[in-house]
Amino acid sequence: MMLTIDTSGALSGLAITNGDRLIAEQQWQSGRRHSEQALPQLDTLCRLVGIAPQQFTHIIVARGPGSWSGIRVGMSIAKGLVLATDATLIGIASLDAMAWALRGTACHAITSLGRGRFAVASYPAALWAPGSIDARNIAQIEPWHDAPIVCDADTAAAVRAIDPAAPIRVVWPRPLDYALLGVEVIAHHDPSTFLCEPIYLGDPVQRS
Repeated sequence: MMLTIDTSGALSGLAITNGDRLIAEQQWQSGRRHSEQALPQLDTLCRLVGIAPQQFTHIIVARGPGSWSGIRVGMSIAKGLVLATDATLIGIASLDAMAWALRGTACHAITSLGRGRFAVASYPAALWAPGSIDARNIAQIEPWHDAPIVCDADTAAAVRAIDPAAPIRVVWPRPLDYALLGVEVIAHHDPSTFLCEPIYLGDPVQRS
C-alpha cells in the first residue's frame, strides 16, 4: 500500500494506491496553509477508505522545486510516517512528475521559482529517467521548439511572453502521477537513489 503526499504548491494533494491501482485521491487549494491542512486531510482520507497509516509500505513525497514552506511540511509528514511505520520513503521532483504525464515523449519541464527565475529540466523520449534540474533566469529560457514544454499555467504565461510560438502543454501533476512514478521507481530504479532532500533552487532571503 502506498501513500503519496504533494504539498509543493498552492494545490496540494494526497493519494492512496495499491501498486498502480488508485484507491483514493484528494486535491485541494491549500494556498500557504499546508501546515494546518495536510494532516487533517490525510486523517480524513485514511478514515474514508478504512486504511491505517501502519498499512503503508511506501511513502511517496514531492520534494520540489516549489513552495519552500509547503515542501518542508510534506517532507516532515512523510519522514514522520516512515519513522512510525518503517515504510520505504521515495522523493520525487515536481518536474519529474510533470514530465511523467508525457512519458514516452521527449519534453522540457519548467516551473517558476519566483522573481523571474525558473527551474528547468529536459527529458528524452526513451525510457524515463529523472531529469537534471537547474535554475535559470528569464533571459536564459531557450526558445525550444524541438519538443513540448510542460509547465503550470503561470509559467506558461511567462514563457509565452518571450516566445509566443512555444509548444506549451499546461500540466500540473496529480498525486496519482507521483504515485505511478513511484511504482516506476520501485520497478526499475534503486529507491535509495531518489533522495528525500528538498529541491529549493531559490535565492536565500536577505535580512538586514
